[in-house]
Amino acid sequence: MPELPEVETIVRELRTRLTRRRVESATVERADVVHGDPRPLDALIAGRLVKTVDRRAKRIIIELTRNLRLVFHLGMSGRLTIDDHDNPIAKHTHVRIGFGREIGELRFRDPRRFGGVWVLTDAGEYVGKRLGRLGPEPLELAAKGFRRILASRRQIKALLLDQSKIAGLGNIYTDEALYAAGVHPMTPADALVEPIAGQLLRAIKQTLRRAIRARGSTLMDYRTVDGQTGSFQRQHRVYGRTGQPCRKCGAPIERIIVAGRSTCFCPRCQPL
Repeated sequence: MPELPEVETIVRELRTRLTRRRVESATVERADVVHGDPRPLDALIAGRLVKTVDRRAKRIIIELTRNLRLVFHLGMSGRLTIDDHDNPIAKHTHVRIGFGREIGELRFRDPRRFGGVWVLTDAGEYVGKRLGRLGPEPLELAAKGFRRILASRRQIKALLLDQSKIAGLGNIYTDEALYAAGVHPMTPADALVEPIAGQLLRAIKQTLRRAIRARGSTLMDYRTVDGQTGSFQRQHRVYGRTGQPCRKCGAPIERIIVAGRSTCFCPRCQPL
């Protein structure tokens, strides 16, 4: 699943390509992936300009003129690409938004359909799924707010994955940040007193910033808007390295299940 660094990479590319561009058309191939305003998408957005492209957690938000926002969530396998109108349409492409010959089409493809598109307007009618509540952005989180979040008996990895507590972290960067801070993923959150809590918050921010500079991690489905891969997977210290030696101490990286998720850690560098 694309996490914060991958989504930030996509947003930066879309912002450069689409800002102040006018929507010419919209085509929906699967209505069940579109939520929010029930009116036909083409009638709603054709003729509007793109004002901004931003990110909130793992959500991509395209704000159009006249108070309309398109929110894309990529789910497990979703991709957003910009293609020429004449390019073949890949299987599982559910929504296409045309911007004229100079730009082409923004295409949303999602084979597993865990993602979706939300059309948010001032209209009273609403169909489909609701967007869930989000916690604070990890890159903007202050130490005091982080300590409040840690006041829980939940295992630290489960807490960090909870989007209502901290928004944007997923399996990859949670594992990598916990390793960088020397924290075992099953440690109760409220056991992380200073200076460990501060170390973990710094590790979260540093890990995310490094991954953004590397344009994210490409393991399976993730690609940038132009179809390029990220490179942060080459810097992974624990994620996806089960059985391989820790780059710091040499102990084999282990894999366990925490909060229903595969979790990689170093038993020597991250003692429980």
